[in-house]
Amino acid sequence: MYQKMSFTSIIASIIKQVRVNTGLPCYDSVPLNAQKPFYVAEMVGSLPEKSKTMMKDRYQVVMHVFAEGGSSVPIYNAIQKLEEALTVDIELPDDYEVTLQIPTGVNQIMDQADGSKHAVVGFDFVVFSGYKMKI
Repeated sequence: MYQKMSFTSIIASIIKQVRVNTGLPCYDSVPLNAQKPFYVAEMVGSLPEKSKTMMKDRYQVVMHVFAEGGSSVPIYNAIQKLEEALTVDIELPDDYEVTLQIPTGVNQIMDQADGSKHAVVGFDFVVFSGYKMKI
């Protein structure tokens, strides 16, 4: 039976991938008094992906990047590390497979009240769950 993957499994896989490949902390919510730079993964939503033969879902995720301010160099470096970290497919449980993993770009870079920088970077993950069959 077809079972859609839980978004919590996607977020957990993304957090693990980012932590391992950047060497920086990655969370599922903004922690209090966290040392910068760090990342936060947020699920925006999921949509069924059209396919005649496969059951696929597109998961839309935004990554929040927090870095020290004063210059744009730290935030740009953190964004580049994140994009490089997610060039490797995330690891999912055995019954699921990532068929497409693409960045959708930097949505915005903001100056925070404390002088630090905050960027929002989008990613799409298309996950294969099984084949469609006619009986």
